[in-house]
Amino acid sequence: MAATRRSKRALAGRSLVAIALGVFVVVTALVVWRRSVGVGTAREMQRLEAERRALRSERVTLENDLRRAMSRRQVVQEAERRLGMHVATEAQTRFLAEPREP
Repeated sequence: MAATRRSKRALAGRSLVAIALGVFVVVTALVVWRRSVGVGTAREMQRLEAERRALRSERVTLENDLRRAMSRRQVVQEAERRLGMHVATEAQTRFLAEPREP
């Protein structure tokens, strides 16, 4: 009977070691998985941040282009070039008085 007790205790001790090793492997695998997800997320965030900086730069460029295209000088030049229009001289301008109502 003493041999049976000893083998049960040895088996219980081995089982605890095996369970502890199993838990250690699972926890280690979870930590590695979590870190790999974190690294992937950090890379994606860096990529998105770089894209955001590029888009902001493009926005500033487009705003400057729009401001330049809307300037009076540019509009006059385009009207002259595309439509054949020109700014009227004083000889071509007549000022009309508003009729007064009785």
